[in-house]
Amino acid sequence: MGFSRRQLLATLGGVTLSVVVLGGALYQVDLEKAVRVLGRFGFWWAAPMLLCYLSSFLVRGARWRLLLQPVETVSWPTSTGVVFCGYMANNLLPLRLGEIVRALVLGRMTSARVEGTLTTIVLERVFDGLVLVGMIALVLVGSGIGPEAEGIVAYTGAVSAIVFAGALLFVVGARLFPRLVLGEMRRGLRWVPIIEEKKGLNATRSLLQGLGSLALDRRLGAVVGLSGAVWILEGGMFWIGFRAFSLDAGAGAAFLTLAFVNLSILVPSAPGYVGIFQGATILAFGAFGLPEEIALSYSVVVHFLQYVSVTVIGLVILAAYGVSLAALRKESIASDYTK
Repeated sequence: MGFSRRQLLATLGGVTLSVVVLGGALYQVDLEKAVRVLGRFGFWWAAPMLLCYLSSFLVRGARWRLLLQPVETVSWPTSTGVVFCGYMANNLLPLRLGEIVRALVLGRMTSARVEGTLTTIVLERVFDGLVLVGMIALVLVGSGIGPEAEGIVAYTGAVSAIVFAGALLFVVGARLFPRLVLGEMRRGLRWVPIIEEKKGLNATRSLLQGLGSLALDRRLGAVVGLSGAVWILEGGMFWIGFRAFSLDAGAGAAFLTLAFVNLSILVPSAPGYVGIFQGATILAFGAFGLPEEIALSYSVVVHFLQYVSVTVIGLVILAAYGVSLAALRKESIASDYTK
């Protein structure tokens, strides 16, 4: 099964954006100096960096298990393994198909419906976004960075705060007033010609159905706490990376870089966020006056460790489940959720 025209255009658009951003980053950086900086990285630092990063997936698995409880009872090893599969698929497939792959894999391992599973992933992304926005706000307020240095970092934080706050309000509104939300969506789709009304309404009904099965009242505190733990652990990887490159910057710079990079990779890009990851790191480092050459070298190391570790682990787990990535790719592309 091939891509539809819309899927193909979205894929080409993401790849083009990644190439443009990466090209711009390479153009403004002294590559010889960046290579010399890269050579200073000691491979022994990779172990503690990976320990922090991969530990965050154990917490992600625990959080997703909580979110899934109203949909399906899933063991912690299963939820964690499927999370790895989803992130692996995002590294290898376009259109962020990893989110759908995650729902499909869980559906094959359990009786969970795809609609309900996707709803929990949407909620997961909302909590992640709010935590990351909070990190940017805390760092910008507490670090003493001047407005002239904040630049696009502060702007991105503000825009992201609006987006994720809106998403949270939508989730709450959809949970409490599903008929009102469906009616407003029906009216809104008439003004969005790029989305077929029938498919848009079907997707909305699936989301509302999934939200209707969720009851976060008693688990909300745990989900929020685990969301914070996820990003503290991953931020530890970024902070250790600072030590590995002997950067004279505190934890605030590491966590701001983490938050800005992860918010930036939400935009359409090539599989694995190549280019966007590097460009976002350079911009975040610029807010603290850190050289672009160091930023590029640092981003290459962090991105490489994340990409390779999750991709290998995800592929091993998928093979252990006896599931074909090629089959999941075809099923994801053919699903209504990407059309």
